[in-house]
Amino acid sequence: MNATILLDEIDLPESGPAEIEVKRSFTIGISATRARRAVNGWLRNEVSMSFIAETPILVLDTRIVWRIPIAYTATHVGRVGLAGTVDVDVTTAELYHTGSLRECLFAKARKMAEQLPPFEPRTLPTAIKPVTGIMHTHILPTTNPETIIAALHTTTA
Repeated sequence: MNATILLDEIDLPESGPAEIEVKRSFTIGISATRARRAVNGWLRNEVSMSFIAETPILVLDTRIVWRIPIAYTATHVGRVGLAGTVDVDVTTAELYHTGSLRECLFAKARKMAEQLPPFEPRTLPTAIKPVTGIMHTHILPTTNPETIIAALHTTTA
């Protein structure tokens, strides 16, 4: 598994030589893929289908977490921009989100949405005509599918 690693709050000189030595031991209790899926589930079930989790970053800080960027999307343009992040504990798989994160995501999304072009519904090309006049039948699927298909062919013919 490949992972991007972020070292949070590290002191570096303005210029000149720098040396970073990192030695951390930890147990991976949740993979980056599973953490991303967990965040997508939380977004879908408790926030909005307009948000999607992106590629996790391993953050080495006082606690080791998968930091998962959350993108705002719009149906008529796709990915709009970054709305926030959620941390998932690498060892315990606990999602660190506060009650205010949901409101922060919505506030960022509103600002991004104001910059979007207006939604324009798609229109059918003139060569394509919508289907009309299909008869409705009250056939209940209590028999085998061949009988249902045969009955449909006789009622629409």
